[in-house]
Amino acid sequence: MNWLIAIPALPALAFVVLVFLPRALRNRTLWLSVGATCISLALAFMAFGRVWPGGNELASVRWDHPWVLGVMGGAPISLSMQMDAITAVMLVVITFVGTAVQIYSLSYMSKDEREGWYFAVLSLFTSSMLMLVLADNLLLVFAMWELMGLCSYLLIGFWYELEAPRKASQKAFLTTRVGDLGFLFSLLVIYRAIGTWDITRVLASVPSWGPGVAVAAACGLLLAAMGKSAQVPLHVWLPDAMAGPTPASALIHAATMVAAGVYLVARTLPIFKAAPGVLMATLIVGAITAVVGGLLACVQHDVKKVLAYSTISQLGIMFMGLGAGSVVAAMYHLATHAFFKSLLFLGAGVIIHAAHTQDMREMGGLRKHMPITWITVLIGSLALAGVVPFSGFFSKDAIIKALLDAHLYWAAGVVFFASGLTAFYMTRLYFRVFEGPEQTEHLHEGSPVMLTPMVALATVTVFLGAGSLAFAKFLGEQGEWPSVPLILASTAVAATGIGVGWWFYGRRSVVVNTQAYKAIMGPFYAALQQKLYFDIAYDSAIVKPYIAVTHLLAVVDRSGIDAAVNGVAAGWVAFAAAAAAFDRVVIDGAVNGLATLSKRAGTALRSLQTGRLQGYQRLVLSAVVLFMLYLVLYVVVKGA
Repeated sequence: MNWLIAIPALPALAFVVLVFLPRALRNRTLWLSVGATCISLALAFMAFGRVWPGGNELASVRWDHPWVLGVMGGAPISLSMQMDAITAVMLVVITFVGTAVQIYSLSYMSKDEREGWYFAVLSLFTSSMLMLVLADNLLLVFAMWELMGLCSYLLIGFWYELEAPRKASQKAFLTTRVGDLGFLFSLLVIYRAIGTWDITRVLASVPSWGPGVAVAAACGLLLAAMGKSAQVPLHVWLPDAMAGPTPASALIHAATMVAAGVYLVARTLPIFKAAPGVLMATLIVGAITAVVGGLLACVQHDVKKVLAYSTISQLGIMFMGLGAGSVVAAMYHLATHAFFKSLLFLGAGVIIHAAHTQDMREMGGLRKHMPITWITVLIGSLALAGVVPFSGFFSKDAIIKALLDAHLYWAAGVVFFASGLTAFYMTRLYFRVFEGPEQTEHLHEGSPVMLTPMVALATVTVFLGAGSLAFAKFLGEQGEWPSVPLILASTAVAATGIGVGWWFYGRRSVVVNTQAYKAIMGPFYAALQQKLYFDIAYDSAIVKPYIAVTHLLAVVDRSGIDAAVNGVAAGWVAFAAAAAAFDRVVIDGAVNGLATLSKRAGTALRSLQTGRLQGYQRLVLSAVVLFMLYLVLYVVVKGA
């Protein structure tokens, strides 16, 4: 199965080729990116078939291919890949959604002059995510983890000439780096404990770890997963990330990259089970995130931000499944959510193109003008709301059942509450967008290139729920259909949320004054409008103090360091000026004076050289007379 390397390699090759082409040629070679992803999808299905039917003996269907990266401390550092049931599921999800997004983007990004660069980065992201799930080495996982963060930064800030995408990309990059520090810490702890990052060997050695090692490693991995999967309080980057292109949001910020944290915890769950306190913290973080995300989604007016906060809430529910110790339930919800949430984001892109706005208050009446978008978004909304028989119903109930089996009844109640909120805000979105009076003119359906991937995703969303037992068996567990009481309870919760949403936003005969209800909610609604003050708190506790410190350092630099440097420079200039004056007056004066004296002496002596014999005779005679006079005077003086 060495051909498995081609699954991530083909999109990576597409990136390498596209990135070195001139812009004009790159924009005409988009088929390279789309084709590479399509082939990766076909290979992913082949890989899935090789692992099928999975089951308890997953080791018998593993594939690995190690290669030595280098040597550290005398021990080789080998990077390896693996193929098991969990990997097979992720490969199919990533490549299927990635292919749908690439095809959709052919129409959505067709008028952008940098669409070639968009497809190149999209290919690089797809490759890094595929390599991440194939990796059987934590160091390789970390490398791909960081590469995905870079791709996310590039895609969020794709329209960098606008301030909002530029700031959103910086916010996402910095926030997720907080979690990445936790990942790096875990790598150091694990290598210190057993001297390898090979996942298979790491997980096999967990029972021999001391409790402190397991706790430290699990805490770091949890922090990493919280950053990448937007868990409270590191969730603040995801809503702002909607400033990027909508198809990129569908792939990276709804279906795959944000699921990487869930995948990481699922893959390393034995470490968390060895640290029960951290496993419970995972459950609590997920519960808080599920509720916070659901509440904030209820008050958003931007259609993409409703879906963004919904994603946060659903990721919290996945964390709760992991906190209950159920990899199957969490991974099943991850898979179903990837399909119906990417469907909803693609539908949002079509809606935004048609309505020329992202504000739901400026939409309405789109159903009769956009029938295919309407039915596909409705399917995605019902699945997200947990309505039977759509896939979201079965995956949410799998998590609820896992919580009930673990006797975590309060946590099951949280999931029910979050599900009710989901049904409410999706009903609100539906009536705001598709029903009521038309708010815009010239509405039109999306192009076939955009609608075809949506229909494919909607089809999977409808039928994926029927495979819940097969999915559990594939991952090595004996699945069960939801019990009748659980079905009735879930249906009642969904019906309640839909009914409340209809009461506020769907009735025709009654004019509902939502402002009055907002006034009744008072400070709580104001807090929701302010995103529960998370951004304000970060701004007050981190951003503003950091800016104040930078200003203080700037003053110190300007008044202290720069002043000292400038003072030294001024002193050196003054010293140089004095040295120049001394050189000019004393040294140059002495040299020039000697030269002048020599010149004058030469001039005076030159007058003696007349060239006349008589003159020379007179000089000689004068010299003899003077000499004789000297001798006479000398004798006289001596005699006296």
